[in-house]
Amino acid sequence: MEVHNSENLIKLLQRTYNFNKIQFWLNGEYITAEIPPAQTTLEFLHNNQHLYGTKCSCNEGDCGACTVVIAYVKEGNIVYEAINSCLYNAAKLHGKHLITIEGLGTPEHLHPIQEVMYKQHSLQCGYCSPGFVMSLFALLANSSHPDEEEILAALEGNLCRCGSYQSILRATRELSENFTPSDIIPDWCRAIEPRLFCFKDKSETVQRTGKLFFPCTSYLIPRSLPELKDILQDEPEAVFITGGTDVMVRMNIQKEEIPVLIDLSELPELKQINYTNQGIIIGAGVTYSDIQHSGIIKSDLPSLYELVNKIASRQIRNFATLAGNIANASPIGDTLPLLLVMDASLTLLSSSGIREISLQDFFLDYRKTKLQPKEIIKEIIIPVPAKDAFIRTTKAAKRKAVDISSVVSAIKIVSEKGIIKEAQLAFGGVAPIPKLSSKFPELLIGKSKEEIKPLEFAEIIAAEFRPISDVRGSKEYRQLVIRNQVLNYLQEFLEGGFNE
Repeated sequence: MEVHNSENLIKLLQRTYNFNKIQFWLNGEYITAEIPPAQTTLEFLHNNQHLYGTKCSCNEGDCGACTVVIAYVKEGNIVYEAINSCLYNAAKLHGKHLITIEGLGTPEHLHPIQEVMYKQHSLQCGYCSPGFVMSLFALLANSSHPDEEEILAALEGNLCRCGSYQSILRATRELSENFTPSDIIPDWCRAIEPRLFCFKDKSETVQRTGKLFFPCTSYLIPRSLPELKDILQDEPEAVFITGGTDVMVRMNIQKEEIPVLIDLSELPELKQINYTNQGIIIGAGVTYSDIQHSGIIKSDLPSLYELVNKIASRQIRNFATLAGNIANASPIGDTLPLLLVMDASLTLLSSSGIREISLQDFFLDYRKTKLQPKEIIKEIIIPVPAKDAFIRTTKAAKRKAVDISSVVSAIKIVSEKGIIKEAQLAFGGVAPIPKLSSKFPELLIGKSKEEIKPLEFAEIIAAEFRPISDVRGSKEYRQLVIRNQVLNYLQEFLEGGFNE
């Protein structure tokens, strides 16, 4: 046994790693860094820069203590975005400006956010305070005088262990009333902005033989589809990520080893939202925040827009993607029931070409899909629904934000001249895969308003599914939720959604 362990140790010490050599700005200073594969920004700050103001608590994007801000060029503008550094791979920082709590102020010269929070007694133990400050910095750097709704949305991803929420909100309201982006963004940040526009340097890969062990040997970031196709030929067993908010949790918490990660977030071909004859096409690199800011989505897919506002936190939405939610194939993926009732399909890309598949056929079993090795989701296609279609989605969870669903559902009903022509109902969290109800169309299609029996139909649908019990709810609870969600949908539809 000792010989076997020694042999394994020797192999580990001889393992070759591909480090990502990148250039970026950190609190106003231009630096070059060699990033171990899949190292998070939080690990980089602590281990490489010895900057400990950014805190580690949950290590899975739930608490906001690790919040930092990145500034970069997006659609011709400089944006300042809050992100969870515990999940954000440091290699993604190439060409960006990373801003941490250490950069904002000193004890002698506090930043306005720090000064107002101090005055309003918002600090308490101080462990979560850097995260709150950085979330507020991103909010106030992008928005003049944000209202209460914007403030709450910006802070929903930050938890305060001391319960100082009221004093934090008082400080935020004062900042919103009295300060504008020009007061919030320091001059040294402004000095970097022109350099972000001009940045052209390319990242490199540097091989290192490990004296330390890393759970990943290569973290690859293709920057064009031809480059991706070349990588696919060489790395058939690689795991693909875009935001990586699920994969990085597995690596952080479960200590999972993934030899090769391919990050698709820098592919410009995957970052578009387009209106076409097929429907609305959302690229695999489009983040939830991109969806929130899209006029196309707000106008033509308002139900998706409303749902995205309830997913995770702003820090997560700034780099998590719709395609990632689909590829993850969790039965409680928040967007999946809605996409199912809207008849979404996927374009899949591999080195051998492109194919299209309906979302309904994509899921095989628990976290298993029809994605083949060396194949990625390129885009999601959502047919534009009829203007008078009744489309709703409901998420049952313990918290309004930053929580995983116990049950999530969506419904689409199209009626014409008093008769139901289309009816779709889908659930997540009640089966190994997100699932369309087979009984719902049978119950509704061809029916008039008078023939719909909400309570009876709700009971039938609840009996169709066989949910299990787990930490998020018992099977009895879930079946009751199914019944109540269907009942609420049908009552609302009869009250105002029926097209006479």
